[in-house]
Amino acid sequence: MKRPKIDHAAATLELRASGLEPVDPYPGVTSKPFFVRCTQPRCEGHTEPFPAYLSAVRKLAEKGRVGCRHCNEQNRANRRRSDLIRLGHVLPVVEIPDVKTAVRSWCLRCWNICEPGPRLDNIRNGKQGGCDHCGGKRRLPDSVARERARAWGYVPDPNIPYTSDATKWPGQCLAKRHHCEPVLNSHKRQGPCGACAENGFKPHRPALLYLVTKAALVAAKIGICEDSPKNRRLDEHRFNGWTTIQTMRFAVGSDARKVEDIIVRSWRARLLLPVLDNGYGYSGYSETVSLREVQVSEIWSEVCVVTKRVMAAAG
Repeated sequence: MKRPKIDHAAATLELRASGLEPVDPYPGVTSKPFFVRCTQPRCEGHTEPFPAYLSAVRKLAEKGRVGCRHCNEQNRANRRRSDLIRLGHVLPVVEIPDVKTAVRSWCLRCWNICEPGPRLDNIRNGKQGGCDHCGGKRRLPDSVARERARAWGYVPDPNIPYTSDATKWPGQCLAKRHHCEPVLNSHKRQGPCGACAENGFKPHRPALLYLVTKAALVAAKIGICEDSPKNRRLDEHRFNGWTTIQTMRFAVGSDARKVEDIIVRSWRARLLLPVLDNGYGYSGYSETVSLREVQVSEIWSEVCVVTKRVMAAAG
């Protein structure tokens, strides 16, 4: 059954629902193009109107996509960049034109430059690792890995074999015999034991789990910080445009970290990708999710359910 014909006012409502606004009068039929512009001020389509078909806009809306071709291309580019980071564990240093082009990248595991670099389609289908040097995970002989761990400041559990420098390896710190689970490729950035660190999050101290949102990115972010009057993490987020929605206190930070980890892994298992800023990552972006995909109330409900499960398991 065909849809009834609509006038300019009705067409304008459909366009605005898809992130567009008309520049020319609606021609009266969906198969004729007319000029529109994107409603996003930072989009190229906002300053340079382009022709669009209302029928095409409707088809994109059915797929959950906006009507602006520039925004759709940017979203695809963001997805390509996010997938290369998430699946290949490499940071692209150039734009990614398509999934079949080799992308010059910086390995986040062994810190080498990959040139010409990996192809995203090969990474997605499992035919290629992200890094030509280490395949995304540097591997050492078990004895060498244990020597490096001890030199760093902790003793790995003798009953747990070494897997790779990107895998958590439980053990005890040499300073105070705290239990810790570091990964070896972090040795250049921090110490092995979070409890012994002079600064930063302490897993054995009271912690705060928080949910913040940012309208400009249409994103929500979950995070954890020390529950202390001296902690300025939420102030930093507010300065960067984030709004605090909810917070939850934990007696020990390790429980807060478990809840955060479960929530983020749940998002990624449902293919809810982190939100990039104009195609680029930023501090804490890996703990974000698009509010176009999930509502704030759903996120916090899931946090409450996971928290009850974690606390019950902790006894």
